[in-house]
Amino acid sequence: MLWMAVMRVIKVLLVDDSPDFRKLLGRLLRGLGFEIAASVGSGEEALQLLASEHPDVVILDIAMPGLSGLETAQRIRALSADVKLLILSLHATPEYQQAASAIGVDAYVCKSNLVPELPRVLAELSA
Repeated sequence: MLWMAVMRVIKVLLVDDSPDFRKLLGRLLRGLGFEIAASVGSGEEALQLLASEHPDVVILDIAMPGLSGLETAQRIRALSADVKLLILSLHATPEYQQAASAIGVDAYVCKSNLVPELPRVLAELSA
């Protein structure tokens, strides 16, 4: 008898103020087999959708108008210890990475390394 493994689809909430970047990232993630629970342009919108969408992973841009990615991540972490948080940033400085780590962010990926790094990091977060 042939048994097939049932794999759970990972739901991702995308949070970035650039609609074009969200569209590109959504295509990349769908191609990797992830489900896009929602794609929003602000931290405030992400917080509103968190309870209804139940994402497994939230991918946040660090620099957004209104709530920054770090502020949003901190609020999400206070609401849910289970959701995985990934910050995307143009900033590769250790200060940003340390600030993200201090508030409970699970991973930090520089946008300049997005294509080679994101699949590996998401695989680690989803394991």
